[in-house]
Amino acid sequence: MSVKHVADLMTRDVAVINRKSDVHELEKLLLERRVHGLPVVNDDGILVGVISQTDLLAWHYNTGVDGAAFYDNTRLHVTDEDAMAGLQLTDIKTAPVEEVMSPMVHCISAERPIAVAAATMVEERIHRLVVVDEELRVQGVISALDILRAIPGVEELIQPEADVFVDESII
Repeated sequence: MSVKHVADLMTRDVAVINRKSDVHELEKLLLERRVHGLPVVNDDGILVGVISQTDLLAWHYNTGVDGAAFYDNTRLHVTDEDAMAGLQLTDIKTAPVEEVMSPMVHCISAERPIAVAAATMVEERIHRLVVVDEELRVQGVISALDILRAIPGVEELIQPEADVFVDESII
């Protein structure tokens, strides 16, 4: 099969997050899915933005919120057991995803040629495009790595478990 269109290479099982979800839900989803960012949708499933680890880092830095306590109660430094028992995750400062996300999204249709996706990534200096349908519903994501894998001979140089290029000539 010859790869010609975005649909041939895109990842289809893409997690999305609702714009009203809180930052802590987003962080858990990023960790669980082992991804660096997610498309953000509204209640109707329409793409409204993207959020990345860089957006989260900026939010944590600008607000001074240390999210570690959300994931590890031992780091809360609460000594009174009664106070600890009454502490809820909602007591830790958070924000809705829509306050942290970027509303600027680079999208592409699944029917577009791979060359257009690659050229867009190069021109915009980005690593992935959100694949959408005519109604801006997320269909998938295509990354620079997806496109690189389509180049004959490249796949054999990638270790599947680590997604690391191996140049055996330097080992």
